Amino acid sequence: MNYMKLHVLVLIEKYKKVTDVASELGLKQPTVTFHMKSLESELGTPLFQYRSGRVLLTEAGRTLYQYAVKIVYLTAEAERSIKQFTSPFDGELEIEAGYIPGTYLLPKAISSFMKMYPGSKLSLTIQPDALLRERLRLQEIHFALLHSVDTSDKSFNYQLLDDEDAVLIYAPGHPFDGNHDLTVEQVASAPWVQHIEGSTLRTIADKWAQLNQVRLWNRTELNAPETLKAIISEGDAVGIFSKKGIEAELSSGRLRYSNLPGIQTEFGGFMLAWRKDYALSPLQQAFVKMI
Repeated sequence: MNYMKLHVLVLIEKYKKVTDVASELGLKQPTVTFHMKSLESELGTPLFQYRSGRVLLTEAGRTLYQYAVKIVYLTAEAERSIKQFTSPFDGELEIEAGYIPGTYLLPKAISSFMKMYPGSKLSLTIQPDALLRERLRLQEIHFALLHSVDTSDKSFNYQLLDDEDAVLIYAPGHPFDGNHDLTVEQVASAPWVQHIEGSTLRTIADKWAQLNQVRLWNRTELNAPETLKAIISEGDAVGIFSKKGIEAELSSGRLRYSNLPGIQTEFGGFMLAWRKDYALSPLQQAFVKMI
């Protein structure tokens, strides 16, 4: 049972047609059919069934598929990892990051990295922090930049890049502007524009309210940090935001901020996370060292 036969099975499940599998692998159709029959003969049971011009997996085929897809993925990952050592700084660096660090922390770092390693290719995907953690657990990704207060998952390595400094933001001229003696009750009774549930800043806001035994007046909820800032800068609402993400608005005078009053919660930070069973590539190690 070699790699090619398993790869054919995985692609049959994906495309349901021998012609499409042959095209994907750059093989002739009879060659793909030969691999299919050879695999069935080797295992002594039907793996494929033909229905209305499509090729489907039998129950035995679906059972084998669960293992085959992992083998095909790991083989491709192994080849990719080893190839990086032939030209370690000319490879592709794929980064997945949370909304806040991906938007406000990474642009300068990526610009510097591209100058230092001009032969590299870099891609960045912005995802919710909770989704990044799940993708790491499922081994769909191995390396991510998190905005988090949670380092409890012991299957990950963590590299803290910077502490979070979450602050209360509002528009110039707001009743809170210039008030250095804000109370918990005043903040809780103001209309809030909130981040979506599951985000780190929403978690911080909710924990702060819980610790101070108040309930926030959540009028608006959204998953777009830039939109959240824009709404707050135009009205009477308040919200919580990373201080590193409002530098431009503070310089232009579009926003003001105060520290949250009362009992403080843990603000967490920005951290790189990667699986402990995964060895960082030379390019990833260079990025970690630089950032």
